[in-house]
Amino acid sequence: VLVSMIVFVPVSALLMSRAVSTVHKAQTVMTKTANELELDNSYEKCDYSQYLEKISIGKRLGTISCESAGICENVYYGINRACMRNGAGLNSNSYLFGEGGCTQIAAYPSSSFARLGNVSVGDTVNVDTFWGSFEYRVISVEKTESVSVPEYDSIILAAFDSSKPFAAQDEEKIYVTAELVNKEVS
Repeated sequence: VLVSMIVFVPVSALLMSRAVSTVHKAQTVMTKTANELELDNSYEKCDYSQYLEKISIGKRLGTISCESAGICENVYYGINRACMRNGAGLNSNSYLFGEGGCTQIAAYPSSSFARLGNVSVGDTVNVDTFWGSFEYRVISVEKTESVSVPEYDSIILAAFDSSKPFAAQDEEKIYVTAELVNKEVS
């Protein structure tokens, strides 16, 4: 029994880790069902107030990147399977970029957000939206179950720690918190 446990547990952990990764990869190529959210990737350069009139779940907001860590993803409004399968999702209960509060963004670890652990304090995170560009400076990188949400203009990026077996079942995530340092709004 002891020998079978020594062999069974590590093999099970390895297989589960591969299964989660395979499911995330499969979701990127699965055909859409009639009930699934259709994403809106249309590009409409506009000012902030015009954009607010057009925003809905699944609407592409722009792109987020951290060159030093190799992160570059489209950001969609809403944290759901369709948005996160195609990039990162912005929590619809948080602020939009540059609104004065904290913007919360999450992505699957099968995206470039798997590299969140490579982000360092002081790195720059750039966000380009249809209504402007925003530059953030990283102030913390944590592997934890939760993180406090700042009350000032900032972003929190989150993803499961993809280096761990059973990461999707674990509550621990990698959180990157960054504060706004520059913005150019149209």
